[in-house]
Parts: sequence; C-alpha cells; structure tokens
Amino acid sequence: MIDKSELRAVMRNVLAFVDDRELRSIDLWSLVAALPEYASATTVMAFAGMPSEPDTDSLFARLAHDGKVLVLPRLDDDRIVPVVMTGEQTIGRWGIREPIGPATDPTTIDLVIVPGVAFTADGWRLGHGKAYYDRFLPDVGAMTVGVCFTEQLVDELPVEAHDVRLDRVVTA
Repeated sequence: MIDKSELRAVMRNVLAFVDDRELRSIDLWSLVAALPEYASATTVMAFAGMPSEPDTDSLFARLAHDGKVLVLPRLDDDRIVPVVMTGEQTIGRWGIREPIGPATDPTTIDLVIVPGVAFTADGWRLGHGKAYYDRFLPDVGAMTVGVCFTEQLVDELPVEAHDVRLDRVVTA
C-alpha cells in the first residue's frame, strides 16, 4: 500500500486538474444540505477552503440563508479552536482564512464538515499531515461529514491508531 506522504503528493497532482471546482462545490453543498443531520443542526462547523479544496463561500451563504450558526476553525498552538464566525477574519499560518474572536464550546456544534486530501467511502480520511482534525474531533461529539471531489475517493488509506473515522463522506 502507498504511504501517506506519497498519496498526498499524488492527490495534490490530481486536484490541480479539477477545473470546475466552483460548480462542483455548489453541487457538494446541495448534497450536504440534503442530509437529515444538516436539517436538524443549529450550529455547523465548516472550514475556509484552500485553493485545492471545495469552494466554501457558497456553503457559508447557504448556512446563513438556512439560519445556521457558522463555526470555523482557528489554529492556536497547533490545535483547532472553534470560533463562531462573526465576519472578522485574518489569514492564518497556512494562508487559510481564520475567524477572529473567542473560542466557542465544541460540544455546542451539531455537525462538522471536514476537509481532506483523500477519503474512503466508509469514512477514513487523509489530511495534510498535521493531525489537527484527528486531535479535535474526539472532543466534539458531533456528526462528522467529510467533503471532497470524486477524484479524492480511494479504495483504501493507510490508517494509524490516532486517525479518526468520519460518520459520512459526501462527494461531487
């Protein structure tokens, strides 16, 4: 089996050729919004997409339209801190938009939408290699949904003891 660093390199090359990212992102968020867990959620944690990830601006607009509270991650001391999005943002260490404001209680989050580099259909996820989400998700207790483009689905991933399996994966 290919190791994690090799698979990350392969997937980054694959993602460089996704040329309809914005349209497929809108489709992806429609599929997420059709989930019963989305309908019942009051507070949704998402992410600010990097250039290789699904575009999240249309997700943020949908969440606002649907009356959901948007929580975004901020990195503090190499750990994810959930922050309710009030509009104020800064650019974090990895060039990702991060919210400004106080941390919110992670147990108030109903649904977490998780990015990644590669996923299996049964919920295993390969991230960027820092294990931020693997350390964060066990403390939340919310439904977790991995989101990706279909090109990011693989049959299997190398899994380690610290890896957290997601409840569901949605692709477009």
